[in-house]
Amino acid sequence: MSTPDPSLPRIAIHAHCYQPPREDPFTGRVPAEPTALPFHDWNARITAECYAPLVHARDLTGHVYVNLFEWMSFDLAPTLATWLERHAPHVLQAMIAGDAAAIARTGHGNAIATTWHHVILPLASPRERAQEIAWGLADFRARFGRDPLGFWCPETAMDDDTAAALCDAGLRFALVAPNQIAGGAWSTQPVTWRQGDRSLVLVPYDGQTSGAIGFTNLVQDGAALAAALLRGATTHGVTSVATDGETFGHHKRHGEMGLAAAVGILHRSRQAAVVGTEALVAVHDEWPEAQLVSPSAWSCAHGVQRWRANCGCRADHTRPARQQWRGPLREALRWLADAIDEGDGERDDAAMPAWDARTARYAMFTSCGWFFDEFEGHETRILLRFAARAMAGRADAAQLEAGFVERLAHAECNDRALGTGADLWRRDFASLVRSEALVAR
Repeated sequence: MSTPDPSLPRIAIHAHCYQPPREDPFTGRVPAEPTALPFHDWNARITAECYAPLVHARDLTGHVYVNLFEWMSFDLAPTLATWLERHAPHVLQAMIAGDAAAIARTGHGNAIATTWHHVILPLASPRERAQEIAWGLADFRARFGRDPLGFWCPETAMDDDTAAALCDAGLRFALVAPNQIAGGAWSTQPVTWRQGDRSLVLVPYDGQTSGAIGFTNLVQDGAALAAALLRGATTHGVTSVATDGETFGHHKRHGEMGLAAAVGILHRSRQAAVVGTEALVAVHDEWPEAQLVSPSAWSCAHGVQRWRANCGCRADHTRPARQQWRGPLREALRWLADAIDEGDGERDDAAMPAWDARTARYAMFTSCGWFFDEFEGHETRILLRFAARAMAGRADAAQLEAGFVERLAHAECNDRALGTGADLWRRDFASLVRSEALVAR
């Protein structure tokens, strides 16, 4: 093991590796997605364009190939890991090997944990929040063979209750956006959140450089990326950036090559140490204290309203904001989940999720269903399919469906010709609740 020189500034580059659950909850199989052609589905396409290149990235400046998971911090969403295990096991094994190589090089792993489903934790019930964290930690331990120290909350959405739940689960740090630190005075320096005897290190990423990686061509120029990262590190002693993992190669063609070049340049220059977030946090035993903006997230300027209200945050800013359906959708799903729990009694799931009705009850809160602009869009339809699976085969299915549809009637489709959520349900989903085609998973 070669511990990084403690006198060097430290740079952490974090990739949030996640894909929505695309499996049909009634069959456990991913249906063909024509928009992903020439691939069968978007998981296959993004893996080919991003995750696979990241594990074998060409660094033209050093004339080598590199597994970037040895060098960058990352979280691997269990829904994506499950798909990789079945369809691209060599990629999953390279990610796990990258974490092990980082431990051998620095004494700290590069991988951090995340929830099983991509849910907005501040909007989850305490029971849901604890369950999603527990499932995520169990998946991490099973795959990486160690206890995680850090955590990625979906959309970095946090509040004080979420921070407390992470502490109670034994976690030491979490990544956040800079605007999630109250006062914003700490730049990219980690800070310590405290509540009673609980404490959690919050690691804010450099918003300017992270934004440039995601929304400009910076990541396609290795030398420019290295220079930008070095500026942040030398100014603050430590710096981190964070973006979606699919940025490298999918959103930004050959972005993995730019990242490999930047990592190589920084490593050979010996001006800074490229490490995982865990190694960055370990620089100091104590960090200055600060408060969390509660609730807050990296992709909504209005707290967590993007997942329950027409706050103006949307995917297509050339069109008017018309997402009044978000609130009724969440209220309908909240009612359904609570009604299912009441009918089932107090019953938590210690086992890992499977394609069954109980898992569907949790999966129907996947954040993607609110993120985009149209109620009748693909991501929201997936949530409705999960809702159907959660009800299918139950003795009280008719009563649950009636209450659910009554609440969906308050959600208007963006295409007015489609009517309300209740109309959409009756047309496309109601038959699923009475389906006899359920298969054992």
